[in-house]
Amino acid sequence: MVMNEKHSVKAAVISFFLFALLFLLHYSDVISISIKTATPIILLPLLCAFSIFSTPVAAAATGLVLGVCMDSAASGTLCFNAIVLMLSAALVSASSSRLFNRNLRSAVLLSFLLTLFYFVLRWLIFYAFTVSAQDNLTYLLHYAFPSVIYTNVFIFPFYFLYKKLG
Repeated sequence: MVMNEKHSVKAAVISFFLFALLFLLHYSDVISISIKTATPIILLPLLCAFSIFSTPVAAAATGLVLGVCMDSAASGTLCFNAIVLMLSAALVSASSSRLFNRNLRSAVLLSFLLTLFYFVLRWLIFYAFTVSAQDNLTYLLHYAFPSVIYTNVFIFPFYFLYKKLG
């Protein structure tokens, strides 16, 4: 029992520092890992991998805190990230424990669905009705879809990390 509590505290500390480090790297623009117009949001597959191996309540709380931090760093998004990441993390956690096995294929599928949902919802709320049809296609085909694919590359190391910690 004591070993389990130590292991859980160790996983929580590693998770906190990993989320904090990737958040700072993403929003400080110190290192840019963009390829042409594809810009990954590495925090999304990290949240997905965390959610796969945690309870829905812990996943939702982590998504909420991460979303509030992202909203505070980005100007003009007013609770978008907090709500979307909280609900997405809870759904990933619930579906991974009830519908899917906790294997690599499920992690890749859930990460792809999470990032696709995030980018499409972001497009619908912030871009779809404010720009022309050509600009909408440009955003979707040159930014959103390549970013979804590029973001999902990062599910592999995070999945194996949380599988090892879990």
